Amino acid sequence: MPDVLTKNELAIIDEAKVLAEKIRGRAKITEELRRIPEETIQELKDTGIIKILRPKRYGGLQLSVETYARVIVEISKACASTGWIASLCAIRELMVAESFNEEAHEEIFGQDPEDVLFAGVYEPRECKVQKVDGGYLIEEGHWMFCSGSLHATWGYFGMYIKDENGEILEQLLMTVPFSKLEIEDDWYTLGLRGTGSNAVRMKNVFVPENRVTSYLDVLNGDFKSSHLRDIPLYSTALFPALILSLGLPALGVVQEMLENFKKGLPYRTAVHMGVKMIKDAASTHTLFATATIKVETAEMYLMNLAKSMDEWADKQEIMPKELRLKALTDIGYANELLKEAMDELLAASGSGFVYDQSPMQRLIRDFMTMHSHRSLSPVITRENYGRLLVGLEPNAIRY
Repeated sequence: MPDVLTKNELAIIDEAKVLAEKIRGRAKITEELRRIPEETIQELKDTGIIKILRPKRYGGLQLSVETYARVIVEISKACASTGWIASLCAIRELMVAESFNEEAHEEIFGQDPEDVLFAGVYEPRECKVQKVDGGYLIEEGHWMFCSGSLHATWGYFGMYIKDENGEILEQLLMTVPFSKLEIEDDWYTLGLRGTGSNAVRMKNVFVPENRVTSYLDVLNGDFKSSHLRDIPLYSTALFPALILSLGLPALGVVQEMLENFKKGLPYRTAVHMGVKMIKDAASTHTLFATATIKVETAEMYLMNLAKSMDEWADKQEIMPKELRLKALTDIGYANELLKEAMDELLAASGSGFVYDQSPMQRLIRDFMTMHSHRSLSPVITRENYGRLLVGLEPNAIRY
């Protein structure tokens, strides 16, 4: 992978910046609707942002993970909910491309590839599955936090095969038409309100063998898409890519916080600070500089990881296990830095953000909703990496 992005990659980043200005104007209504406006979804499709990681043979752009990362950050600056949906729906294009065979891909993309949009959750809250002739019968399935469910045409879900004692025998991934699922209207939340990340249920749905794959196989680079093996992108480490997709929108949100804070400085008077304007206070200088450095460091970790994933994929080699585990640690650390940066900005801001009309309030709520995601936990990811460093097996089974 060249150090410099290609002309096509730079063009889609520029297009994302232009689209972001339109999306910024809809951020408030997106939150009020509790879903992404259809106009925005169509623009994400028309610009190719949703399809940035889809194979060209199925109508996608087939660009790099780094390009995807930079695009998602631009969209997330404008609207966290839209950035979150763009990030997760686009990363599922990569995951589906790697996880399933040509027969499944033809079934998904064969009719109307322009209409295809993925949503899914890898961890079921409840799942009763039977192996039957020709595939699997999902007797009952329940998945929460299904971002993109209100717009998806195909789903990408994790499921378990268990023994009579309830012990997991096998972890699987499946893809199904979204028409097979029931969407629950349960997304009433602190933040990311516009994502419509409702829970979904499935009952008595047959999934053929060709649309099911071993989760552990694809995590370890045993990808089922033999027809795409000559394309380097589809050797990208699957689980680090998924977790990166969760961390990128948070970077965009806190970058927007920095910009929002800076724009307000010329107009903000100081109280009990020994100066007339907040911008003249030494405490403001220190807090703002500290927040900026932490955001820049978080960006460095996330973008370096995206580049590293591209480099390994370019060699058509799966990223080694220890580097995949370190990747999750880097994402968790970036998440921690972003939270610290937000805290620095709040310390410098006063209490104006408590008003509903404050743009900072929505950014805070959206960020905290992202930050709390268990897969981004700085503590859990560092614990697992620390176990590896001292010669123990990590507790995590997914990396």
